[in-house]
Amino acid sequence: MASEQQKQEIDDKVTTLVRGRFGGDYRAAFVHYDADASGAIDKDELKALLSDAGIGSALTRWAWANGIMGEVDRDGDGAISWTEFEAVFRANKS
Repeated sequence: MASEQQKQEIDDKVTTLVRGRFGGDYRAAFVHYDADASGAIDKDELKALLSDAGIGSALTRWAWANGIMGEVDRDGDGAISWTEFEAVFRANKS
């Protein structure tokens, strides 16, 4: 489980990425990282998002992705749906 500091780092860096590259549009970011247009972000797609956001390194990004997937993938299907993705950022902005 990620510490509160790690969760805040992820939130800050992803928010910065979404603002800078997608004009603050989380839906556009989700669609971009859903590279195979499956309707969900899988672990490899999540690692691309983390890389672009500057989270972790090439050696540690898999661990970050595993941890995030474990906390965000509420239905256990091995991917992050739009509903799951949106819920993270809506909760963090409240």
